[in-house]
Order: sequence, then structure tokens, then C-alpha cells
Amino acid sequence: MTGTLRHYWVTLHRWLGLTVGVLFCIAGLSGSVLVYYPEIDRSVNPELVTPQSAALARPMVEVLAAAGPIARGRFVHSVFPADKAFPVHRVWLTPSAADQSRMWEVLVDPGSARVLGERQAVPTFELDRRNLVNTVYTLHFNLFAGPIGQTVVGLVGVVLLVSVTSGLVLWWPRGRKWRQALTLKPAARGHRRNVDWHRLTGAYGAVLLAIVAFTGVCLVFPDCVGAVFPEEQAEPSAPGLATVPPIGAPPSADQVMAQARKALPGSRITALWLPGADGPDWYVTLREPSGIGAAGGQASFWIAADSGVITKVKRSDTGSAKTQFFAWLLPLHNGSAFGAGGRLAICIAGLLPSILMLTGFAIYSRKRAARRRHGELKAG
Repeated sequence: MTGTLRHYWVTLHRWLGLTVGVLFCIAGLSGSVLVYYPEIDRSVNPELVTPQSAALARPMVEVLAAAGPIARGRFVHSVFPADKAFPVHRVWLTPSAADQSRMWEVLVDPGSARVLGERQAVPTFELDRRNLVNTVYTLHFNLFAGPIGQTVVGLVGVVLLVSVTSGLVLWWPRGRKWRQALTLKPAARGHRRNVDWHRLTGAYGAVLLAIVAFTGVCLVFPDCVGAVFPEEQAEPSAPGLATVPPIGAPPSADQVMAQARKALPGSRITALWLPGADGPDWYVTLREPSGIGAAGGQASFWIAADSGVITKVKRSDTGSAKTQFFAWLLPLHNGSAFGAGGRLAICIAGLLPSILMLTGFAIYSRKRAARRRHGELKAG
């Protein structure tokens, strides 16, 4: 690389860090927290997200009925059944079926169908412990700035990809001096130590940072990314499904869930959207035992509200390239695709921008001070 070209790369890398580095840090630190948001929520809000009854789970119709009086005119949008991460049901409310700009969650004990509490869901800004995790989620998702903030977050991901690329170009060892490029000098102190930490943090963390940034951009701009793929439609059936006869009458929530489980035995229901939340049908999402690493495959069913007939199906393991691509994004972004080790790796990745920002600013400050002293000497 010529001196002039390297100068351009250095300038680009430096000013990306100085101008957008704080947003890198905010996205990274909030992301690290969110990797373990179920555990954190259970720890700080045991009265809200810990079952109070050891009895067998009550029918879902009772859970929805318990949330009804809490809704007070709001639309009962969906329910996220209790699972290992969140061992209580979470019933989500919106202002209306058409207005989903705000959401609230009603937490219901599975064994007694008793309401444990209510809080605003994402987006929210509440600094008390009840909504600490949802507040951090909102910060990570849109910087408390609504759709504009969400777009900014996506653009920050694009800039992070450019920053990682420029950092790798500058780090790449000349003359194949790989050992020198991949090790920390034991005797290094002060400025030299900051340079080494910055260089090695970026080099070893580049792949993780690129994965987090790329998947984040895709999650923020799904329409733009999806335009790369051919247009697709959900199918009325999919390979590997068991035959499920229609109910023949308007089904209850429990019957809808039973239909989905019969079609995909061994799968776990992750969400149930009520009619009106996503069109006229019931909408059910499931996790299959295998398909997306440790996270398991994804499946979606649309079930007619008047007959219980499965009208459309999407499965990540048998779907189109677009379906499979988008199914992998969130498990890669939060590390769940690779189990506990993957989550830990993504948590660590969220800390890297802060390390890079601090060491990079220290390097910049020292060089700037040296240039100022040099200028003063020449002037004197």
C-alpha cells in the first residue's frame, strides 16, 4: 500500500471513530445487556416474571380472559406463552388493531391465570427496575427517537462495517509479519500499549463485529435487503407437516395452538397473534427442535379464524432462500444460534466498540498533542 493510500484509509478510519464512535458504543453496550435480557429481567423483577403457582398451566383462553379487564379498551394483540427464558405468559396490548405504535405487556401466571402486573413494552423510556430491560431494548432499537432513530441505528451499522473494513486494511501485516501483528508486546507501555490494544481488539473482534453489524442492518432494513431475493409467497402446505383436519367452527386460542402443534409435533409455540393483529387469521410462530443451530428452526402458521383451517405456512428449513436468510438473522445477531457460547461471544462483541473508542481516542489525542508541540517548536 502506498503512503498516500494509507493516509486516506487512516483519515477515514479516524473520523468514522471520532464522529460515530459514541453511537457504536451505545449500540454495543446495550446489545451486550440484551443478550441476557431474560436473565436480567428475572433477577430484577422476580415478582413479575417468576411463576407464583406450581399448578399445571391453565388454558390459554383463561389467560386471555384474565388480561381482558386490564386492557381497558385496548386491543389484545398477541400472547407469548411461558417458556424457559420467560416462565410467565406475556399478553401484549396495542391501542387498537390498526394502531401498533405503542405496546403494553400483561404478565400472567401460567398455573393460576392470575395477572402479576402490567408494564409498557417496547418502545418505552422508564428508568425504574420494572421496565429497565425494555428501556435498554428501546435504546438499542431506536435511540428513543422513533422511526428516525431506528434508521439512524441501521446507518450506524453500515458505518461500523466500513470502520471494521478500514481497520482491517490498516492492520493487515506488511511483509507477512503475522506473529507481530497478532501478539501484544509484553514490554509495551503508554502509547505503544494503546496502539497494540486497539490493533488487536479490532483484529480479533472483526468477524464478530461484522456479523453483529451486518445482521443488525438487515433487521433494520428488511425491505431493502429482501429486494435482493425473488418475490415469494407463503404456501398452503410445506414438506414435513402432519395432516391436520379443520376444526369446522371458529377455534379458541387453545384449539389454534393445538392445530399448530399437531402439524409440527415436537415444536414449541413462541407467539400467538389474535385475529386482527396480522390480518383476519390467527398467526402462530413455533420453534422446531432443529434447523438454526442451537436456536432451532422457525415456522409460521396462518389459521383461519372461522374454521381452524391452516391457510398458509412458512418454515425456515424448507422455505425459500429469503425465508432461510431472514430466519438466521436474529439468532446470529444475539448469538442464540450457537447456544451459550454464542451468546457470550456476542456479549463480548458488544464491549469491543468501547475498548476501540477509548484506545483510539487516546492514540488520536497523543498524536494531536505531538503535532501541536511540533508546530510550536517550528513557530518558535
